[in-house]
Amino acid sequence: MSWPKLPDGTVDWMTVFQHPKTGLTSLIDQADTSDKLCACFRYVIDTLFSRDSDEGIRQTYYKILDETFEGASDEKALGSQKTKIRMVMTRVMNDRIKLAREYVASQAGTGEDESRREEDANPEAVESNASEAEAATV
Repeated sequence: MSWPKLPDGTVDWMTVFQHPKTGLTSLIDQADTSDKLCACFRYVIDTLFSRDSDEGIRQTYYKILDETFEGASDEKALGSQKTKIRMVMTRVMNDRIKLAREYVASQAGTGEDESRREEDANPEAVESNASEAEAATV
């Protein structure tokens, strides 16, 4: 998959997530059932964390997925499920943007990339923030 790029050569994560027609968030918005929403989020997880070394991260997001979709699957549940998934995706997008900026800064300063995605080191932080946000919306 080819990601859109910014002039500095990093991925344009804002476009990847928020483009009205092709963005990952638009997939979430198009889901009209809990099953479709679950499948969309699973696709997003698998797309963003596709490396073999990302298995632990994928499992963390699958856990969020399972917790989000356990219980009711009616229209009311779909609304709260979309809210939680959007919040998790926004956090991932913001982390990716931050790390892209850090990468550019590190290239300017040392010529080496020492950074890894923040969620690689602490995927539980994403789950914790999503849980906190969900509690705030209930």
